[in-house]
Amino acid sequence: MHAPAPVPPPYRPPATGVLVLLRVVFVALAVGSLGLLAWAAMLRAALVQRRPLGWWLFGADLAVLAGVCFVVLSYAETDWRTNLAVGALLLQMTGAVAYYLAVDIREATKPRYGQGYAPPAHPPHSPAPHPHVPPQPPAPPSPYAQEAGPYAPGTRPYQGPNPYAQGRPQPQRIDRVRAELDELSDYLRQEEKR
Repeated sequence: MHAPAPVPPPYRPPATGVLVLLRVVFVALAVGSLGLLAWAAMLRAALVQRRPLGWWLFGADLAVLAGVCFVVLSYAETDWRTNLAVGALLLQMTGAVAYYLAVDIREATKPRYGQGYAPPAHPPHSPAPHPHVPPQPPAPPSPYAQEAGPYAPGTRPYQGPNPYAQGRPQPQRIDRVRAELDELSDYLRQEEKR
């Protein structure tokens, strides 16, 4: 027998004060260095976002920064190229700060597991796969999910009146439980025939 997998602890987001302090530090770092350290805010955004887009933008930010530094350092006197490079550096700083703040605020307000977020449930008629059980073809729709209609002999063990056929809407959970019991009944019948 396998021991049950340990349940991860619920996600506890950092305190709001810590998040605000981090935002202030990264924005001040980028603005105080006139964009030369804006890559730090982009790195933090990529780490928080955890998506390839964040890493691509971080790489593009580093490429722009390297190009700007090369242009500024390679020309001793100020001309149109250095002015263009400094303008690009300031635009890069503005874009990096705006992107960082947008990503950080969006990720901080996103609901996490344990904060009103429920992981998606398995659809009816498809239980969670088990590692030692071969996959089964999907079962036909259960006759119990229908309110009325012809039933094949032997498929409906209870032939009494249906208490749910009195105009009340039938809860979805009961349908799911009935379908699972029907599948279990079919499975046990198949096992008895073997």
